[in-house]
Amino acid sequence: MIEFFHTKDRLRFLLYVGAIALPILLLSAWVVSSMEDSAAAKGEPNDKGGLHYRIQEKSGAKALPPALAALVSLPPNTAMTDVSADTDSAGRLTSASIKAFSTDDFKTVAAFHRPALAPVTHDAQSSLEGVRDGYDIKISQESKFFDNDPYKDRTKIEYYVTPSKK
Repeated sequence: MIEFFHTKDRLRFLLYVGAIALPILLLSAWVVSSMEDSAAAKGEPNDKGGLHYRIQEKSGAKALPPALAALVSLPPNTAMTDVSADTDSAGRLTSASIKAFSTDDFKTVAAFHRPALAPVTHDAQSSLEGVRDGYDIKISQESKFFDNDPYKDRTKIEYYVTPSKK
């Protein structure tokens, strides 16, 4: 097999094929990857008969899934980089988690969310919990950063949304 490439013409042919094929392969991989990301952001069927949403944007999610957008609003100076949400067959939110990074401190972020939570069930220096429209919402400052976190110089905030237990 290696003897096939001993001539300059055959080696040149192999390089031409590689030069043409490599950009096509890279473009195809990028198109498939962006289509998968787009489908996950628009919602994919889950085992509850609803949809599972997954948005991962280093610069910040532009829009939240409809069921989640009604409950959580974006504070100023904050980028929600990882959003995962599930809905049931009626379109109600069953669970959601959000990772966000803010240039503000946690106290400022908590002050933004506090008026929307009624009642506030837990208020501490690095966490805020409350109820909104029948959902328990927990907002906490995380001190542990991972290698894949896009911002290490900002305040890391995690949101957890679950239906209230009545």
